[in-house]
Amino acid sequence: MFMYINMHINMLINMFMCSRISHEDIIYKKGSQVNKMENVVLFDLNEIDNKRNKTLQKSTNLIQKAKHSLTAKELTLVDFMVTNVKETDDDFFTIETTIAELNEICKFGHGGAAHLNTEKALLNLANKGFWIELPDGVKTIGRWLDKPYIKNGRVKLRLDSDLAPYLLNLVEGQSTRLFFMDVVNLKSIHAKKLYEYLQSCKPDNEIFLSVNEVKFLFQKEHLEWYRVLPYLRKAKEDINSRTTMKIDYQTVKEGRSTIGIKIMHSKKKSDFID
Repeated sequence: MFMYINMHINMLINMFMCSRISHEDIIYKKGSQVNKMENVVLFDLNEIDNKRNKTLQKSTNLIQKAKHSLTAKELTLVDFMVTNVKETDDDFFTIETTIAELNEICKFGHGGAAHLNTEKALLNLANKGFWIELPDGVKTIGRWLDKPYIKNGRVKLRLDSDLAPYLLNLVEGQSTRLFFMDVVNLKSIHAKKLYEYLQSCKPDNEIFLSVNEVKFLFQKEHLEWYRVLPYLRKAKEDINSRTTMKIDYQTVKEGRSTIGIKIMHSKKKSDFID
């Protein structure tokens, strides 16, 4: 009997060789007793990779001038939703998926803690506003996410309509194309922001960023320059080791004072980083 069961188990394993198995640990309380139940979720590896290998398009103005306080995880979730926006769309559509699939695509990890952290990040996105400067110089508040709906691990997401001018019907020359795999591979918000900013600039050109512009980008306006430098060095290291972009920079001085950096970026010969 046991031999017969083992044969069938082996057959099932062979059938799903091309699938990835993730384990979601669900913890629940019943009175004073704590039980642990394992929910096995099967993913098609090719489908997950296809979703990671998408590109996304944003308004260059949104990338360069929006001042937001998103975490690395929250920015990745926004970019995931933007990968579902097509160039021909005239409106945002509801995205239906699961928390487990979100965690798999975005490499957020598995288990109950990862599940709860992603739910928390979605709540934060729905509550967070950000300042954006319009083409006429007026500043206004934008939002990221309309109300998410979650039930039994499934989730419905929709980008907030405030983002429509920055994601829909973009004019050539005023938009930036990003590789979502690069965004996923970067774990630091400073590296993600620098990557997106540089991607919005022409490659192989020298870009000057003043000390205040770097501080603004990293939201470190309150820090002295020497305390901002470690964030810049780490962002450079992460971008060069984890993405399709290669960057280098040098500081620019007037007398003994640093006034900014000259930064160069180019695309690596290898198109994708696993």
